[in-house]
Order: sequence, then C-alpha cells, then structure tokens
Amino acid sequence: MESELEIDEMVADFRKTKEEFSEMIKENLQGCDNDTTNITTTTLGQNLLTAMGDFVSECYKPDVDLYTMSSWCKKPFYEVDFGWGNPVWMGPASHTVYDNMVFVVLIDSKDGEDVEAWVGLPEQDMPVFLCEQDLLAYAVLNPPVLI
Repeated sequence: MESELEIDEMVADFRKTKEEFSEMIKENLQGCDNDTTNITTTTLGQNLLTAMGDFVSECYKPDVDLYTMSSWCKKPFYEVDFGWGNPVWMGPASHTVYDNMVFVVLIDSKDGEDVEAWVGLPEQDMPVFLCEQDLLAYAVLNPPVLI
C-alpha cells in the first residue's frame, strides 16, 4: 500500500491471498461431519468476514475512494436452520462506511423472484441516490419483509 506495485507483483499478491483463503477453507472443513457442520460453517464465515474487514481497514486511506461489491445471489441462505426455523429476512452485517467508501451487496429476496441491493454510501451522497428517478423506476426502497 505504501508503494506502487507493478502488475506482476499485484498478480503474485492476488495468487498468494487466494491460496491463503483456500487453505483457510480447507482447515475449517477438515474433519467436518454432520454434527459439526453448523459450527464449522460459522467459524469459516467468521474467519472470512474478519479477513475481509482487515483488508478494508488496511486499504482505507482518506484520499482513496473505495468501491466494494459482492453478490450473494443463488446462495441458499433462506434454507439455513440453526434450530429456531428458517430466517424470515436476512442481510449483510452492519458496515463501517467511511467518507469515501461505497459498498453494494446483492442478495436474493426470500421468494427468490427479486434481488435486494444493500447499498452504503457516504452520508452526503445518500439523499441524491434516494431521489434518483432512474433507480426508483425499478426499485422499491425499504420493501416490506415477507413472512
């Protein structure tokens, strides 16, 4: 971060990080059986979220705009049961939004017919976004939860 990377260095860093994530997944799934699946999946999810949070924290600089986007579509989140039934509604955990950070997370709706877009913008940009007519032609802001 403190020096400019050449393309070959960047590719090497991406490969190394990919290998580290692959190893983390293998370690978390090693010895996984039916009795520990939820615990192992939770641990893996926590480790991945921690790693992503660390990455964002390391990359944050006041003079650099940060744009992140993730699609969780086609993932069976609404089929998960931790003992109290399937979720009624789900979304990403809260995010720290810095002044120069934009994030978008796409998630299937519970009925599987629509896609929810969770959008985080700097505070000064949100009023403009919420009034954007092209967006409002296709979106419902704060839709009701289907139970």
